[in-house]
Parts: sequence; C-alpha cells; structure tokens
Amino acid sequence: MSRIKSCQGTSANMNKAESHSGQQTLTIKQALELGVQHHGAGHLSEAERIYQQILQSVPDHIEAIHLLGVLAHQLGKTDSAIKLLAKAIAIAPDYADAHNNLGNILQDLGRLDEAIASFRKALAIEPDYAGAHINLGVALKELGRLDEAIASYGKALAIEPDYVEAHHNLGNALKELGRMDEAVASYVAALAIKPDYAKAHSNLARIIHGRLEFVGERRLTC
Repeated sequence: MSRIKSCQGTSANMNKAESHSGQQTLTIKQALELGVQHHGAGHLSEAERIYQQILQSVPDHIEAIHLLGVLAHQLGKTDSAIKLLAKAIAIAPDYADAHNNLGNILQDLGRLDEAIASFRKALAIEPDYAGAHINLGVALKELGRLDEAIASYGKALAIEPDYVEAHHNLGNALKELGRMDEAVASYVAALAIKPDYAKAHSNLARIIHGRLEFVGERRLTC
C-alpha cells in the first residue's frame, strides 16, 4: 500500500516551473501539487511529465524523486523505481514514505526480508504510520509469521480503527490459525465499514459454508 502525498514547506517552493501550456509559471509547490493530483487520478504520463519538469529545475527535489519512483513502479519499471527510491532515501534517510514504498516494491519482487526491513525503517521514523504496519503484516504473513502479522494489523487498527483492509487482513491471518470466531468478527468489522467489500463477503461466506458442511456431516453420522 503506497502513500502518495505532497509535503508542505519544501525549501524549493519558491523556485519556478512552467505549466503544460508554457504560458503560466507555477511555483515548485504548485507544480508538485498538480502532479500529485494527476497521479492520484491515474493520469500517469502527465504526472510523470510534471515530476520530470520539477527535477529539471531542482535536481535533488526529494518529493519529486520519490513520487517518480512510485510512478515508475506503477508502470512496471521496477529497476528505475528502486533506483529512484534509493536516491530519495540517500538524500533524506528519514523519509518514511520512501522506505515504505521501497518495501512495497521489494515485496512484489518476493524479497520479503528486505521488504520487512524497509517497512520497519519507515515505522522507526513514523511509528503511527498505519499503512506501513499493514504492509509489514502482509509481508510477515507471506513468510508464515502469522502471530507477528496479527500484531502488526492490531497496531494499524489501534491507530486507525476504521482501516478496512486491516480488519480484512487480520481476519485472513486469524482464519489461517484456525481462530474462526475471531476471523468472523474481523470480517464483520470490515463489512460494517465497507458493506460492499467483496473479498470480506467471500471469506466470511467460506467460513459460514464450512461450518454448515461440518454440521451437516455430523448429522449424517449421528
């Protein structure tokens, strides 16, 4: 789970960048905010153009480097994404988002131990980063470290009680441990927040179906 945002107060805010039309000059801050808007809306080529334009004016602009790395990952340019996020971290070692998003890429590559290390670095910098707690939990679950994954999801929910993915992922981990009543409660909590959450409906239905089958088999053998 990536986090895309622009931060306020960057030292380069007073520099200028041209707009797409070339007729209007924006501050770097305004250009970055415009790039983030396009990025969030899925206009990736336009966002990429703006981030590149910012870097032409300010080559070490950390947020533009970081967001360009996130975008490169979305476009499947994995090597470029890793290099850009590593560059952002080299410039600003305490940039929690860059550590978290690097962890996402490493996780996608199956490099789970490295991903976990990146998520832990993000959390050492920003302990209340709910998304990083969830990402850490997902990576731990993939390694079969279910108790640790459950603890990570719990931390995310302590920070953001309505984090629907945390409830759902917690349910999945509890289900794998055979703690079905707790898993049901987690799926129900997810659906209370997002009633149309298809995955939670599906997983809850599987548990209920399994219980009904078990009851039916017991009746047949009695």
